[in-house]
Amino acid sequence: MKRKLLILLAVGIVLMFGSSVYAAPTVDVVQAPTNYFVPTDGQKTNSPYYRYYNGDWGWSHNAIAGSFTSASLNISAYDVDWSNSSSGEWDIIWAKNNSGTWVELGHLDGNNNIWAYTIFTLDLTLFNQAILNGLEVKIDIDSTHTSNTWAVTLAKSTLSLDGGTGPGPEPGPVPEPLTMLLLGLGLTGIAGIRRFKK
Repeated sequence: MKRKLLILLAVGIVLMFGSSVYAAPTVDVVQAPTNYFVPTDGQKTNSPYYRYYNGDWGWSHNAIAGSFTSASLNISAYDVDWSNSSSGEWDIIWAKNNSGTWVELGHLDGNNNIWAYTIFTLDLTLFNQAILNGLEVKIDIDSTHTSNTWAVTLAKSTLSLDGGTGPGPEPGPVPEPLTMLLLGLGLTGIAGIRRFKK
């Protein structure tokens, strides 16, 4: 009986420690059902997710507490027909800086009919306070045309701090580290208790 109590106490301590480890995430992912992020791959060319030049929109990341030394914004997009010529698709990504001014980060990269991430490195002298308060982002779709020439679909916006690794670019659920930790500890605890009963 004492062993069981010790095991349960140890599991409780590990759970408390695990909760504090994951309390300040290094990655914040915005995806469906937020705004026009597509929920499934099968809907990638459906309205309202597949958007043209007049379908610009924006979103906000969660505030992330704590200190960090580097940050990147990774935008997952489908069917970015970008080229260096003026005839290609230019989907411009903007973010609000520390003073609340919109700053152009650059354009989405990609190819026809594929999912791909475009990575924007954020200058912390411009964006550290904006990240701490919840980074605001927007997209100007097909900025060089005024008719339905090119369309794009977004799956995820991933804010990564200090090299945090996010999910793949395709639409889908984001793995939750704490949930997996709790599941693993629960299964280990059950196995341990069954073993001691025998």
